[in-house]
Amino acid sequence: MIEIREVQGKKMLRQFIDFPISLYKDCPYFTPYLYEDEIENLSPGKNPQTSHCIFRLLLAYKDGKIVGRICGIINKYANEKYNQKRVRFNRIDMIDDIEVTKAMIKAVEKFGLEYGLEEIVGPLGYSDQDKEGMLTYGFDQKNTFMTFYTYEYYVEHLKKLGFVEDAVWKEYKIPIPKQVDPLFAKLSELSQKKFKLKPVKLKKHENLKPYVEEVLSLTNKCYADLYGYVPYSKEEMHHLAAQYLPMIDPKYLPMVHNENNELVAYGLMIHTPVDALKRHNGHLFPFGFVDFLYQIKHAKVLDMLLVAVDPEYRDKGALAIILEQSIRNAIEDGIEYAETGPTLIDNKEIQATWARFNKEHHKSRACFLKPIEKPVK
Repeated sequence: MIEIREVQGKKMLRQFIDFPISLYKDCPYFTPYLYEDEIENLSPGKNPQTSHCIFRLLLAYKDGKIVGRICGIINKYANEKYNQKRVRFNRIDMIDDIEVTKAMIKAVEKFGLEYGLEEIVGPLGYSDQDKEGMLTYGFDQKNTFMTFYTYEYYVEHLKKLGFVEDAVWKEYKIPIPKQVDPLFAKLSELSQKKFKLKPVKLKKHENLKPYVEEVLSLTNKCYADLYGYVPYSKEEMHHLAAQYLPMIDPKYLPMVHNENNELVAYGLMIHTPVDALKRHNGHLFPFGFVDFLYQIKHAKVLDMLLVAVDPEYRDKGALAIILEQSIRNAIEDGIEYAETGPTLIDNKEIQATWARFNKEHHKSRACFLKPIEKPVK
């Protein structure tokens, strides 16, 4: 018999966060969440997004042993913005037993029904920067820092339970060329001259903080119409910055200003820390911190986290400046390849951007949806 228990207290929260480590102990492709970030993300008093999100953490037990976990999230802003009545699920992991998956999904559905909701969708998190989408292709590839790895049977379980795909993302592996494409270099130069655009080159890490609100405000503007996106509040911006700023090398946050010194484009990449996270089961302490710090400065693979270009400047070469600067820096640092984050297949502009590169489509993921089954009276 499957028993579902709501997470209560620090011990159960630790068990919730660490359950995937035992589930994937023999899987070379899985990388855990950063434990310290998860403690903050899943603690209502520490995560500002809980001001508009209600969440419930659940553990599944079989014969007294933890066999699954799931997080149910009600994002009130998202439901209002999209005129939907949906409960989200995220952080779903379980053994290969569909009865476990079924019990966890039903528990989240029950949670949704308590608030009058009609559909269940996921994996989706609190916001667009929470990990989202379930792996559907590329089960022989490691996840990046901003995605999670899941076994192939996860998708099989959801489909058997009546879920259908609601959104699909592709991910690409892009080898770093030996030299900057002359086309990018030329477009970058022309756009700077013709449209008075100028690259912003930050040299010191302490110079990053003043740009937090500017960068994430542009993200809000550019991502407004993307699937499931909910804009960041200022409090959320600074919460996110506190987690990511320590990992950012200034040279991999290329930005573009217009003649009025307004931010019109940026790209964000990090040296991937996933191997360090793997070695230390996602824990920075007591021994993972030094290894983690080394990787975020010296890893030869880049995780591409975000790219945003103001709609007014998308046909003015702003992106070419970002790409030219990024490729030049990657060549200088001996980077082997970069991995894009999940890109929606119906986002024609970003798909057209990656089409210009020599690349490998190595992973896909999807978000799944189904109506909530109401209990028979």
